[in-house]
Amino acid sequence: MPSISCIIHAMSSTLDDTIFGLPRRPRIADASAGTILWAVAGGLLAGPVGALVGGAAGNAIANQQQPLEMAIREYLAHHGFEVTFFYPAPRAFKVTFRYGPTAYWTAESIMPDSLLHLSPEDSADWLYGNFVKNELPSVLHRIRRAS
Repeated sequence: MPSISCIIHAMSSTLDDTIFGLPRRPRIADASAGTILWAVAGGLLAGPVGALVGGAAGNAIANQQQPLEMAIREYLAHHGFEVTFFYPAPRAFKVTFRYGPTAYWTAESIMPDSLLHLSPEDSADWLYGNFVKNELPSVLHRIRRAS
């Protein structure tokens, strides 16, 4: 039987991974290998100093959350879609993605006025979570019907 401290830790880490019941953005360390390789290549192009600084900074930022656009691109790529445009706004975003050779769809996530008190990081987390749990499943249903 797990100890009470293990149960409390599991509960708190579960709570940290969500915001109002929606998943938060993934950590940078969770990015796909392709995304990480592009970042490494950028550091190498900056020269040896860039590679050293990039390596040291990489450890420091690995536990930070992915920027909103990166998280959305990763999520859609994981599901076989290619992002063609990403339109950010302070409390919303729109994304256009390809789901066939010549087929595109635009979806959005808009934060309600009742959440104006959130920090910028929490706002980005809410927008991501709303997109992956509410908006995108609705869009996928409509895409399947249209196909």
